[in-house]
Amino acid sequence: MHLPKGETFAGYVLGDVLGQGGFGITYRSRNRETGERFAIKEYFPADYADRGPNNAVSPTSEGRQLFHMGLEAFLQEANLLRDLPQQQGLMRVRAAFRKHGTAYCVMEYIHGDPLDRMMARMIDARGSVPPDLVTTFLHSMLNALDAVHDVGVVHRDMKPANVMIRKDGQPILIDFGAARLMGKSSGLASMFTRKYAAIEQFPADKTGLTGSIQEGPWSDLFALSVILYEMVSQSLPPNAEERWKEKRATGRDPYVPVRHNLKRNRVQEKYDDALLNAIDLGCKLLPRDRIRTARDYARLVGIDLHGAVPGPDRPEREPRAKPVSRPRPRPKKKTGGRKASILVLLLILIVAAAVIAYGILM
Repeated sequence: MHLPKGETFAGYVLGDVLGQGGFGITYRSRNRETGERFAIKEYFPADYADRGPNNAVSPTSEGRQLFHMGLEAFLQEANLLRDLPQQQGLMRVRAAFRKHGTAYCVMEYIHGDPLDRMMARMIDARGSVPPDLVTTFLHSMLNALDAVHDVGVVHRDMKPANVMIRKDGQPILIDFGAARLMGKSSGLASMFTRKYAAIEQFPADKTGLTGSIQEGPWSDLFALSVILYEMVSQSLPPNAEERWKEKRATGRDPYVPVRHNLKRNRVQEKYDDALLNAIDLGCKLLPRDRIRTARDYARLVGIDLHGAVPGPDRPEREPRAKPVSRPRPRPKKKTGGRKASILVLLLILIVAAAVIAYGILM
């Protein structure tokens, strides 16, 4: 099913499989000439594609239409991401091309660990995620989402596993396999992770919501808010579909405000009020009630999107250097006046001796 390790094409040598989803396989790779490392994602919808001789990918007879629709969407969105301005917090797409009857996307290789693993380790070691790390994560993700939304793309699958923390501490948003142009359906089965997905991403036949509720930047900001809820309170709210079902049945949304969950889970860390308010607002069930854009989110929490993303281990201010204590120099003794006095005294003695000598000679 996978391409063989060592396969070389388009100037890249494939390595191990990094990950696999319903619509693609991601491989570790390197540039054959420079040795630079990359990740290459192959469009391979496992439910309606087969791999034949010479690694060629072909659609199944019953899935031919869906395969080709998905292939065009994959290339279109990869090219959009390739043309994004360089932005902190956003994975870089270097190229997209056709090969073996399918398409490939060459992406920046992120050397680090996914956020879900980092979170678990930090909570085990320290009992909570420190506020400065939450701020670094939020700043980085808002920068990334602002750039993506600005070109009309919705990520659609924000979750801790899709955020890599580089070795220098910089969070990077990855995996655009579910991305979609705003207001456009790919015709494929909806791809999302239930725990983090907004209600508008669930099938309308299950939620009963009309098509007037569309996906948009607010959908990604819902997922971001759920991630933040998990980071600070160490638990997740009920997923949007469960919340909607209960609200329809009882008129009550079972969502628990993040402050209450902090107390319930006995989290001792102190988080900024503006952050906690933004989390609750971003987690609102219906799109009309949520934060609408990344820039609005940044204003609410006091983040300057145009400023540099702070490093998690970098102090906000450099501590002032303590002055070095040096012994005071002793004042120099004034010797000029003393020398003059001695000269005057010598002249007097010489004159007196001359006078005496003159008297004796007379």
